[in-house]
Amino acid sequence: MMMNSTTKSQTSIARFEEFFATTYKDDVFNILEKYPDERSLTVDYQALEIFDPDLADLLIEKPEEVIDAAQIAIKNIDPLVKDADINIRFANLSNVIPLKTLLSKYIGTFVAADGIVRKTDEIRPRIETGVFECRGCMRLHEVEQSSGNRIIEPSLCSECGGRSFRLLQEESKYIDTQTARMQEPLENLSGGTEPKQMLMVLEDDLVDKLNPGDKVRITGTLRTFREERSGKFKNYIYVNHIEPLEQEFEEIQLSEEDEEKIIELSKDPNIHEKIIRSTAPSIRGYREVKEAIALQLFGGAAKQLEDETKLRGDIHILIVGDPGIGKSQILKYVSRLAPRSIYTSGKGTTGAGLTAAAVRDELGGWSLEAGALVLGDQGNVCVDELDKMRAEDRSALHEALEQQTVSIAKAGIMATLNSRCSVLAAANPKFGRFDRFKVLAEQIDLPAPIISRFDLIFVIEDKPSREGDTKLAEHILKIHKENTVEYEIEPELLRKYIAYARKTANPVLTDEANKVLQEFYVNTRNSNAEEQGPIPITARNLEAIIRLAEASAKIKLKDTVDKEDAETAVRLQMACLKEVGVDPETGEIDADIVSGGTGKSERDKIRVVTDEIKLLEEEYAGNAPLNVLLSNMSEKHGVSEDKTEQIVKNLVQKGVLYQPITGYFRLV
Repeated sequence: MMMNSTTKSQTSIARFEEFFATTYKDDVFNILEKYPDERSLTVDYQALEIFDPDLADLLIEKPEEVIDAAQIAIKNIDPLVKDADINIRFANLSNVIPLKTLLSKYIGTFVAADGIVRKTDEIRPRIETGVFECRGCMRLHEVEQSSGNRIIEPSLCSECGGRSFRLLQEESKYIDTQTARMQEPLENLSGGTEPKQMLMVLEDDLVDKLNPGDKVRITGTLRTFREERSGKFKNYIYVNHIEPLEQEFEEIQLSEEDEEKIIELSKDPNIHEKIIRSTAPSIRGYREVKEAIALQLFGGAAKQLEDETKLRGDIHILIVGDPGIGKSQILKYVSRLAPRSIYTSGKGTTGAGLTAAAVRDELGGWSLEAGALVLGDQGNVCVDELDKMRAEDRSALHEALEQQTVSIAKAGIMATLNSRCSVLAAANPKFGRFDRFKVLAEQIDLPAPIISRFDLIFVIEDKPSREGDTKLAEHILKIHKENTVEYEIEPELLRKYIAYARKTANPVLTDEANKVLQEFYVNTRNSNAEEQGPIPITARNLEAIIRLAEASAKIKLKDTVDKEDAETAVRLQMACLKEVGVDPETGEIDADIVSGGTGKSERDKIRVVTDEIKLLEEEYAGNAPLNVLLSNMSEKHGVSEDKTEQIVKNLVQKGVLYQPITGYFRLV
């Protein structure tokens, strides 16, 4: 048996020598020339399979033997006689195994698996060859070490027969090693299942190649080790090769038949309507919300300018509505429909859970574990109950929404991770339900910086209506009775359509579209005759409209953004501004109200109140009486006493006024 194994090994070495001397001659020469700066030769598994199918099969069954044979073969044909220790890395394995099926039957075999990197630990040295000194005769012995934690000593001194040895740490040979953890891709998960995770061991020039949130294909040997504390066995992949997967939604495999269906569907003149009606069909109504979500799924075109400035293409949407109107249902549907998506709810979400957590590894060092916004990179993140999140956790969204990165400074780790995702968030009004007699923007319990980063904000009120309620009741009862939902486009086909559009369509603005967008922006901003009138929209709104127009063109798989796409985007943006941004006193759109700030009419009243207090201070020896202020504001400026009292109260809270004695106020 031993002889057979040795013969097989020698045959493998000879076959590899021939393979490297013919098929990979140039690559081998290049790598030997660059050695030791570069120490890895990447071999295409498919090329090896064409050269020798038996050797390729043996690699899958006995990877360690075959890789050792390949390394010996390189040394044997080394034309520069460097005795180079070259790592042979095999890429492009034909059989990629899902992590959830990577179980004990694969132990000892060569496997490939896709996943998202959850965390990476510190880089540490591992003893590869230990140098031991005999305590009796001082003779030195070299012993090769395994990848485990235990140090293997010589069994006996060949000189004096002694059994006591001392490890010479400085003389020993070390190799860099790092552990990392990956989980299966989000698009492979079915609802309610926990993602399968796998430990990975990286060595030599593979260390420091992975970051949390990276999507990779790992090739390596599945091994097992016994945990010292529990005594149980645990699998890990000893990594041989890393291939980054930087596609967006494209892990969905599209056949030629699928592509034909998609292209045929895109030629349908009603494709826009069909996709809107196929978005959350179990919920009746909310056409504009569904249209916006459809555009979000397709997304705009991300751009990188010459000065390295990045312009995001992802569209962020906020839905604020009364309880029980199906916000969570919409979010759940989107998280199932989008090929890469994460759903999270405000109450159970922390800032670290959204961005990244600093966790201790097995040996006590700190490492980063990616959160929802990092794992959802180039996909969708649905955040329900955004208003229920703690303020310090909500602040984690600021950078992720606009810059699309997550900067971390925790436990001595400084890092910036990518979070290029679209955020769909839902929230309830501040007081449980909307009060129709107050400014809607004031009833959204979210800070202005977060509100201003959403491209579209939808306000949905639950208003009773005999006709509407009758149709809604019929719709719900029909679903419960028949237990089915009518789709215009089947969800699986729609997923593939979205993936195909995001992969292939990259529309460019036409002159007609530019004209529509420019006229809308300029005319809306200058719609007020007053020089100091409210500002209806800002440049941020214009960028949002451009993204929406690009997404509208992507739905039809077009190369250009036409006039009709620009008009669709303008219509959606105006619908949102009219809901949220109208000042109830002037009836005009005010960008400051949209972003949750103080509107122009409110600022004017505050200015009048402070001017009036200044006059009263002069008249009443430094202290302005509240009762005189109330009557003056009512008679001279037509501001009600309640409104004046509210303004005074706010100014006291902000430290602009103070109250030296009851009923009197003074400017600070």
